[in-house]
Amino acid sequence: MEGPSVPSATDEDILPCPVQEEDQEPLLRSQQDTGRTTAATTMLHRKPLVDVLAAFFGIGAWVAVNGLWVELPLLVTDLPEGWNLPSYLSVIIQIANIGPIAYSLLSAFRPSLRPASVIYGVLVIGCLSSLLLCVLWQKTTWIAGAEHSTALLALVFLLSLVDCTSSVLYMPYMAVWRGIYLPSYLVGEGLSGLLPALVALAQGVGGNSECVNVTNPDNSTSLQPAPLRPLFSVTDFFFILFGMMVASALAFTLLENLPSIRSERTSLPGPTYSESAMEASRSNTQLVGREATPSPKSESPVMSKRMYAVMLLGQAWACMLTNGVLPSIQSYSCGAYGNVAYHLAATLSALANPSAALLTLVLPRARVWILGLLGTLGSLVAAYILATAALSPQPPLMGTTAGEALVVLAWVVFTFIMTYVRVEIANLMREQGARALFWCGAVTQAGSAVGAVTTFVLVNVYNLFTPYYPCS
Repeated sequence: MEGPSVPSATDEDILPCPVQEEDQEPLLRSQQDTGRTTAATTMLHRKPLVDVLAAFFGIGAWVAVNGLWVELPLLVTDLPEGWNLPSYLSVIIQIANIGPIAYSLLSAFRPSLRPASVIYGVLVIGCLSSLLLCVLWQKTTWIAGAEHSTALLALVFLLSLVDCTSSVLYMPYMAVWRGIYLPSYLVGEGLSGLLPALVALAQGVGGNSECVNVTNPDNSTSLQPAPLRPLFSVTDFFFILFGMMVASALAFTLLENLPSIRSERTSLPGPTYSESAMEASRSNTQLVGREATPSPKSESPVMSKRMYAVMLLGQAWACMLTNGVLPSIQSYSCGAYGNVAYHLAATLSALANPSAALLTLVLPRARVWILGLLGTLGSLVAAYILATAALSPQPPLMGTTAGEALVVLAWVVFTFIMTYVRVEIANLMREQGARALFWCGAVTQAGSAVGAVTTFVLVNVYNLFTPYYPCS
């Protein structure tokens, strides 16, 4: 006969009583306060001096080459290459990618090589080249019966070598510092594109060209463009760039040698950083492909082979346009509309570039069909830009305010859209793993090189584009 049943200890009995909703509020408040305290502690336990030095160090990443591009509206009026000068620069900068390739090979054969030792050499070359550019940019020589800006072109190669190599040097160096300082470096690297553009905007071009009577050596007279009168000269602009390079070199030297900040270093790499931040920091998307840091695959679905190929083709196409084709013919596209339009197109598109890349940090990942739509829109705008260059010296709406505004708007919109598309494609490929990133980088460089070389041949060998002479 069974005795009276004794209540057994169930799971419900031994678990703590459920917390009522009104009892949860103090607990949640406590957790939030703890999170805020932790974040505040992290902010307090940092040295602002390291933030400042990291930002100034980052400014030297692309400041020289970015400065050259925004100064082209003045350079093309003084140098013998004239409107062909941008096509020379595009090819030279692509050739300068031997710098990061050489460093990558050196690192493979000497794994113990510290980036800091190479950075010193790179910064010395950058500072010396920037200084020489200030005094030699107008020096020309005759080669095969034609006058060329040999000093400027040689120094552009050295500066491009420095800036291209910085992409594989500076970020690994920042990994020896606590991860909280990486955003400060990225801000500085972004400023390497913004600052030259802002300086160029302040400089101006002195208005559009005016024709004046000039007495020739044979006492005859002819109409020629009057010299442009910007707020300050090209030489002064290059000295400003030189100052930025020196500031970057000094900041790096202090980072390496100040005893008071050595405690902020870590022997391990910092936390994984956003690929979008790396993309946004490289303001000179016209010039080189982006190196992406491999990261583990995310939970995003694996791309089909067809979509994989479409993404790579889209990246190659966007890079061919933005890094090679259109920069080479910007003078032909804008020149007939006047120096002011050319100046605004060059500087404002330089500002649109990092702005678009930074936008990817705050927006959710774009869907593939949106990227396709944006890429198509950007290609249509590129077609209009190519038309203005091909129809030079009589492009559409020439001599009207609407024409000037339209060509400037076209360059800004094109740069903004294609930069956004390129960054988002790189982000999508990053989510597919290291191999996808490798191929993304490969097609970036291939597309850029094909675009630059092809346009150089069309401009300088076949002379398919005709410059505009305001006083002819």
